[in-house]
Amino acid sequence: MLSNPKIRSIALKILASPAVRIALLTAFLMAVMSSSHCPWAPLENAHYDLWAGYFRAPDEQPIEIVAIDQESLHRFGDWPWPRPRIAEIVRILSAHGAAAQGICLLYEHPDQNLGVLEIKQLREKASEQKWPGGKRTAELVDHLLAAAERDLNQDSDLITAVRRAKNVVLPIRFSAKGSTVSGNETLPGLLVINSLKAETLPVDERNQAGLLGQIFAAAPGALSSAQSVKQSFDDLAKKAGAMGHVNIHEDPDGAVRRVPLLVDYNGRLFPAFALQMAIKYLDAQLWDLKIGNDFFGEPQLNVKHLLLPTDRRYQMLLNLNREWTEKRTYTAAEILDGTIDPSIFKGKIVLLGLTDPETAQTYRVRSRVKASAVEIHANLLAGILSNVRLSRPPWAHWFEMLAMLYFAFFLAFVLPRVNATIGGAILLIFMATWYGMGAILLVGYGYWVKVFAPVVLACLGFVILQWTSISRVRQNERLEANKALGLSYQGQGMLDMAYDKYMQCPVQDDTVKDLLYNLALDFERKRMFNRALSIYEHIRADGPFKDIDKRSERLKPLDSAISMNAGGSRSEAPLMIDDTGIKPTFGRYEILQEIGRGSMGTVYLGRDPKINREVAIKTLAYAEVASDELAEVKARFFREAESAGKLAHPNIVSIYDVGEEHDMAYIAMELLTGTDLTHHCKVGDLLPFDSVLDVIVDVTAAVAYAHAQGVVHRDIKPGNIMVLEDGRVKVTDFGIAHVMDASQTSEGVILGTPNYMSPEQVNGEPLDGRSDLFSLGVVFYELLSGAKPFKGDSISAILYAINHTAHAPLAEIAPEAPFCCERIVNRLLAKTADDRFATAGDLLEALKACRAELIDAAPRVEAYDTPQEP
Repeated sequence: MLSNPKIRSIALKILASPAVRIALLTAFLMAVMSSSHCPWAPLENAHYDLWAGYFRAPDEQPIEIVAIDQESLHRFGDWPWPRPRIAEIVRILSAHGAAAQGICLLYEHPDQNLGVLEIKQLREKASEQKWPGGKRTAELVDHLLAAAERDLNQDSDLITAVRRAKNVVLPIRFSAKGSTVSGNETLPGLLVINSLKAETLPVDERNQAGLLGQIFAAAPGALSSAQSVKQSFDDLAKKAGAMGHVNIHEDPDGAVRRVPLLVDYNGRLFPAFALQMAIKYLDAQLWDLKIGNDFFGEPQLNVKHLLLPTDRRYQMLLNLNREWTEKRTYTAAEILDGTIDPSIFKGKIVLLGLTDPETAQTYRVRSRVKASAVEIHANLLAGILSNVRLSRPPWAHWFEMLAMLYFAFFLAFVLPRVNATIGGAILLIFMATWYGMGAILLVGYGYWVKVFAPVVLACLGFVILQWTSISRVRQNERLEANKALGLSYQGQGMLDMAYDKYMQCPVQDDTVKDLLYNLALDFERKRMFNRALSIYEHIRADGPFKDIDKRSERLKPLDSAISMNAGGSRSEAPLMIDDTGIKPTFGRYEILQEIGRGSMGTVYLGRDPKINREVAIKTLAYAEVASDELAEVKARFFREAESAGKLAHPNIVSIYDVGEEHDMAYIAMELLTGTDLTHHCKVGDLLPFDSVLDVIVDVTAAVAYAHAQGVVHRDIKPGNIMVLEDGRVKVTDFGIAHVMDASQTSEGVILGTPNYMSPEQVNGEPLDGRSDLFSLGVVFYELLSGAKPFKGDSISAILYAINHTAHAPLAEIAPEAPFCCERIVNRLLAKTADDRFATAGDLLEALKACRAELIDAAPRVEAYDTPQEP
């Protein structure tokens, strides 16, 4: 479909539209912002870290922390502590009515006490011994050993304390490494009891998704999954009220911002430690946990009256408030020493864990805040139980999309219509307002709305629009510059350079099409049909335009003919004068019609459009010159044309201009209206003697002037002498007619009729003005008698006669001719140049004297005999 030039042009124009570019950019950024590899995610996290720290503390919640801190370790010894000490803390909390206890300490293996092992071995041996006193003594010994075993067995004390408390939650830790239980194997019973099967997770029927959620609800993303698990050893775990995972996931930048409420292990969902604590506190069971979707289709968890918004991986944002945490933290030393009233724990949820920074693992929460695991779980629990929590509200995604569309609308339809500075200032205000709104929502309401996607759109969109604007301005400047240069070159006749400039302009621009079309017409006028055809094809690529199809069809045969001639016979490119609709040109001259053929090429009637003057244009067709001699012929042509152009005489035709086309050179000269002397060289059409003498006087005056300027005609003959309608005489082709001599004589061809050539010209000797005088004598003789002085049946015979045979006396051929004219003719036709008049000026004096004789009607005397050649 895009192969259609018109459709492709429309598509390019559409893509060049600012609105379309902004729409494409917006669609792309919306796709990126929804992906898991958003490039500006670090900026969003930095924004969250900056403002989340100012969010208010959770509501007053019954949560306390018992910290095994540096002071406690200093007071009761280094970690790890004996397990009975932990059991003592559990007993104290249970005795004072703690509603739920969470031990954030993982006892994966039973205690390996060597004393207990030794006592066990002693009891086994004692049972095999025979004691004095019999059975009673054996029972007493076993009782004593059993009491010692109980006193040394630390696990027993802890197990008993957990069993009696009935509300203790123990930790489970999952790892992404290690080997998982096969799906075909059964998980240990304790893990099954403390997890839910993913397929049977209950759905909260009270919380059905709204219409928008039903339409756009997205399936939950991939849950946090694990391959291996660590739990409390079985004897301890069996006595716990529940178990929950204590996994804390770090973002790629190493900060903890979210905690997974559910972890997938071997197809079962394990709740977070804090979630299990909340369930215990609410006196609920794990199977009371249900899933649902909000109005916008986002997932959420429900336990009794609690609705917990999560992301699609069932992760919850962590709101760690350092001040809130410190107010609720008591040291283990204070509990064990009894320095505080344990009744403060009545009805409270108490979390016990290690907080000493040198012993416990700490996590970075936000930019500069660090916390231990027990502090993180306590704050997560507060967020679960409280209405004050950090969250990604379900409408956040749609709100961000709406902001994207708002910024896109401004970029697409407002910014292009205002000044860049004003538009940029407004855009900065919009971005600052949007960022401030995001900060206010986060600090005031705990709603994390991601702000940087619209900001990125605004920045990139502004850059693209400015770049497009600058590019368009520069493109327009280049376009106008190329068009102006093209017009300048075209006006100067440098069509190839104009072609190069126009071709750099987009053809989709109608003004460019017009320029190219007019240039193609100029190429047609110059007979450069291949260039004209290439332009028409270039224009046609963008669709139909004017009559380019018709012109192309008409030019193809002409272009083919030229191509064939280039490989075979040589000829000029045809001039389309009659039916083209345009006039061919040489330089600035319009060709009106062909008016004759000259020694060099065709002669055309032309018009100078600048001054509306008709001119005669003589051409030198390069096709008529051998390729190896073309450079020499061109150089001679322009050199002689320059010399002839300097001649300014009433009897010499004026040369106005000289130029060159791709296939020929030309001379624009004065257009003469009259006839040449050829017609008056025949018996019956001869001019009166006095008129002949007047013509020869004018011609001689012209020749004398040219010789004085250093210009030799070399081709004086009747065809180059014009008698105008008003009687004036003009000599044409000064210095130009012989330009083709070298080329054509090298091929055995004599240029023109040889009858008027001088003996030295026939012999190829250097020529001077006296050669022109000999040729003028031949013309004089012919005008007087109607016969040529040197004749022959062939060119060779004529040339021989010029060199060796005396001309027939004029008195025999034209007895009525004036004697003075005969005398002058005889001297002009002397075989040796030294025997002729020395200069045309001397001849002119003789002719004037002869004319004076005729005017005085002097009697005719016998002509003296000219020495005859043997």
